Amino acid sequence: MNPTVEVSTPLPVYIVGLDDNDVESSLAKSKFRRSIESLSHVYPELGEARATVRAFSKGKERKHFEVHVMIRLPKDQVEFREEGWSIEEVFENIGLKIKRLMTKPRGSASRRRLPARAERAVARF
Repeated sequence: MNPTVEVSTPLPVYIVGLDDNDVESSLAKSKFRRSIESLSHVYPELGEARATVRAFSKGKERKHFEVHVMIRLPKDQVEFREEGWSIEEVFENIGLKIKRLMTKPRGSASRRRLPARAERAVARF
């Protein structure tokens, strides 16, 4: 009897515009990949996850980062935009948003706004 072996296909995770030689960039890449891997446990049919990084130089030493993340899920597409002075901190905030996406109830009915007391009183008469 052969045990079933689960073959894991690599997740389609892309990070565009990030320097490969920087230590902070490699930490940010690993954080993003871990967040997407944990999201794939909730959404196993994850289509694609892409992060586009734009860096703006403010002076000689400081860089301001703007990251746009697009995640294709089975039925919809989710986009995040985050910016900051540290690329590691930006991807940490994106990881928190992805975590919030995992805990969000799926397919729940939206809450309707109840009419105000005055509106209900007018409707009775």
